Amino acid sequence: MNKAWLIARQEFITNVKKPSFLFSAFGIPVVIVVIMFVIVGILLETEENTERIGAVAYVDQSGVLADAVQVPENFAAYPSIEAARAALEQDEIGAYFVIPEDYVTTGIVDVVSSTNLPEALQDTFDGFLIANLGRDLDAGTIERLIEPVNSQILTLDTGRMIAPEAFFVVLFMPFIFVFVFMMGSQTTSTYLMSSVVEEKTNRLMEILITSVTPFQLLLGKILGLGALGLLQLTVWLVAGALVLTFGQSMAFLQGVSVPADMVILGLIFFTLNYFLFASLMAGIGAVAGTEAESRQYASIFSLITVIPFFLIISFFTDPNGPVVTFLTLFPFTSPISVIMRVAWGSMPIEQIILSIVILLVTTIIVIWVSARIFRWALLLYGKRPSLRQIFSALRRAPTMATTAPTSTTENGGR
Repeated sequence: MNKAWLIARQEFITNVKKPSFLFSAFGIPVVIVVIMFVIVGILLETEENTERIGAVAYVDQSGVLADAVQVPENFAAYPSIEAARAALEQDEIGAYFVIPEDYVTTGIVDVVSSTNLPEALQDTFDGFLIANLGRDLDAGTIERLIEPVNSQILTLDTGRMIAPEAFFVVLFMPFIFVFVFMMGSQTTSTYLMSSVVEEKTNRLMEILITSVTPFQLLLGKILGLGALGLLQLTVWLVAGALVLTFGQSMAFLQGVSVPADMVILGLIFFTLNYFLFASLMAGIGAVAGTEAESRQYASIFSLITVIPFFLIISFFTDPNGPVVTFLTLFPFTSPISVIMRVAWGSMPIEQIILSIVILLVTTIIVIWVSARIFRWALLLYGKRPSLRQIFSALRRAPTMATTAPTSTTENGGR
């Protein structure tokens, strides 16, 4: 067992120094955070900056603003639509509002501009109208007219309280969490597969098995790269926690937090899913002839894993239906399915337990199968085994298969 720990330590140290891992663990979170804040900054600038519009005119045909009060400093009254349009065409103003004669009856206001108007400008004009319509009311009543409801969204099945501004962030949070989850588990399991293929191709495997058993070698690689995946996941979770902590000043992040149950379930399913995929990748790496071939096989399982995304509408319309329930219990799709269901609502505790048990049993079986294939095909060079040979290797006692180039001798030579 000590040799397995030595291999695990070597795998961890070797891969943690790789530029590819450093970028995936540290670079990608930084890039995502920077991109997110840049996009949000641009959106806020677009929707909140009213100065880019410049002066704004209003034409009051209803008389509501005849003796206007609380006029915004960049607003000016124009006598007619023609005058306002001429000013707009000469770039003296950036937009103008027209309050028709029947405004009190219909509530219709026309707005004309040469560019898209920020939402803040519309809010400013709405406040301007309300202040004049309710000039005989006190300030508190006017404030309630401007913002009559300060609502929060309560999800009954989870008891979580969500601010309306943060609703879309909560809606997309599972996608972010699943992305982190998949990056952590599949990246490191792919490292393991590449390591097995590389060591088998350059025949370093021949040297290794003179000092360790195939099981110790496989166990060491899985543990070492598993620790690497946990390190990557920890970095991402800490980065996400920092973003949510320091981003509370932004309206769309206020009150947003990663639920503890989702984090705990994520760690459980990450660990089991990693061991499942790592064992699969080790078996694929042992029987594949080249790394390109092994990646082709691995992509099949990766495609199966993301099936819940193709059926995402079912998670909203029928979260307890047969399709979603099957995806929750099927071991290759259960990690993503459970996280999505827990994030968007609730699911029966018995389904969570059953999903974990099925995934655990499947992982144990796959580890056993992969260990036998790994031992049998460890030194299989220059020959691609058939499915019949692989199944035959699973039925008989574990032995290591070897192939060597054949040589011919000539009788009667001098």
